[in-house]
Amino acid sequence: MRTVRLGTWLAVVGLLGLVAAQPLQEFSLKVLELRGSAETSLPNGMQRSVRVNDKLSVGSSVRTQERSTVILEWMPYKARVKLAPETEIQLLATRALSLRQGRVWIGTPPPPIGERRFPLPVQCKQVQLVSSPDAHFSIACQPDGTVIVSVDQGSVFVSVGQSVITVPKARMLIISPQNIAVGPMPLTKQEQILWDMGGVR
Repeated sequence: MRTVRLGTWLAVVGLLGLVAAQPLQEFSLKVLELRGSAETSLPNGMQRSVRVNDKLSVGSSVRTQERSTVILEWMPYKARVKLAPETEIQLLATRALSLRQGRVWIGTPPPPIGERRFPLPVQCKQVQLVSSPDAHFSIACQPDGTVIVSVDQGSVFVSVGQSVITVPKARMLIISPQNIAVGPMPLTKQEQILWDMGGVR
């Protein structure tokens, strides 16, 4: 397991993306695709069903129902975020994406010539991470608090306790509720099947 001391490096990586992206457009989530049903809780406390083309501001959360999925565009990064059934996420005031439960797949499509990708800051319970700009990755938050991070391409830098663990392409990391990290290890067959069936690329 490759680890380094947790310092300012991880924060700098995330902040560089935030600062560079901020002038382009406000931070928001746009609903691109919806299969089944999903609900959103808005910053003003209002709750309603999600609709295609909805634009959800900072502080909004989205929750998919059973046998339902939704694909969001995370602006201004232009990243795709796919929520599995019974998954809940929130766009935090810190502009990071928080996974409260379930599973998401996240990645940025190849940009047009002249545009760049940005690191993506995500958190799930006790785990914080920043992706490399080219990363396509998945995070799962299991009911017992276990967090699973898997990477299809690029790299993800995961902050666990006082260490940062690099998870490279085709590897996964399992973090227990007690912050015990196992890996990085090759993707399990089950994880690979989940990528083949549901991952955004």
